[in-house]
Amino acid sequence: MKLKFVIPTILFVATLFITSCGGDDTPTDNFDYAAQALIDDEKINTFLETHFYTPPTGSEDFGVIDTILNGETPIKNMVQVQDITFNKVDYKLYYIVDQPEGSGKSPIILDRVFTKYKGITLDGQQTQFDERILYTWIGLTTVVPGWSYGFQNFKGGTQVITPPDMPIEFDQPGRGVLFIPSGLGYKNIGGGSIPPNTNLYFHIKLGLVERGDQDIDGIYSLYEDIDGDGDFENDDTDGDKRPNYADQDDDNDGIFTIYENADPNGDGNPDDAVDTDGDNTPDYLDNDDDGDGILTGLEEPDPNGDRNPNDAIDSDGDNIPDYLDAN
Repeated sequence: MKLKFVIPTILFVATLFITSCGGDDTPTDNFDYAAQALIDDEKINTFLETHFYTPPTGSEDFGVIDTILNGETPIKNMVQVQDITFNKVDYKLYYIVDQPEGSGKSPIILDRVFTKYKGITLDGQQTQFDERILYTWIGLTTVVPGWSYGFQNFKGGTQVITPPDMPIEFDQPGRGVLFIPSGLGYKNIGGGSIPPNTNLYFHIKLGLVERGDQDIDGIYSLYEDIDGDGDFENDDTDGDKRPNYADQDDDNDGIFTIYENADPNGDGNPDDAVDTDGDNTPDYLDNDDDGDGILTGLEEPDPNGDRNPNDAIDSDGDNIPDYLDAN
């Protein structure tokens, strides 16, 4: 089946739906998203059973999806399934990862991806509504949920051609297809040439992943999921209702995290964070850094109020500021 082309919409520059990391917001309208999810899943499965996929070869960016006419292997036999709960509704997102699967790292929902893509409606028309033939940086916090979650199944590549040489290219980039139900896309509203309640599929080619640092505290947001459960919204060390990934002072001790030696080697990973009092809680998460029983914020670590302890009080003149000096 040939695709029907329309003027591309700017799908990800002005997205209709911004994702939240936890996906816990309840829809404010009365639309039955759970019922629509079941309808969408049936339609997607019918599509997967009646179409086949030809992977890209050589330098091709994308594979090809077409209708089964001569006993070709259905896509249904090769897809993987990702179960997603978003806004308290259960969805199934289907995806194909081409081999090789990518030589780099996988993104999380708070990262950016450098990608090419082609978006097509998963319906009788199979209308191509958007395409990027050059790699484009896209933040996974600013796109439809199907992208935010689906891209986590892919890996980037290894850059082999860099600017100013063009085109930028990668060895073993991640490539494949995302099949997205409407509830993880443009929902019951639609957008541009996409009608309401329309399922979508995207051919994607993932070149690079850039780790996010939403609060610019020197720690990649990837590592601010303290309990490691994949939910970045429920990690709030100081209980100030700002999750750590969005909080510049994670322990609310009056010192910005970036000044608490959370990442001495500068790799964005706090696995070597300084723990002054040796209590197995690094200083950037500890509101009593020296373990003397006095909260750090009460030991005048920041007399001028800029949350930088470069002027911290050192009462005994031993070149160790009070908030780090147990004596």
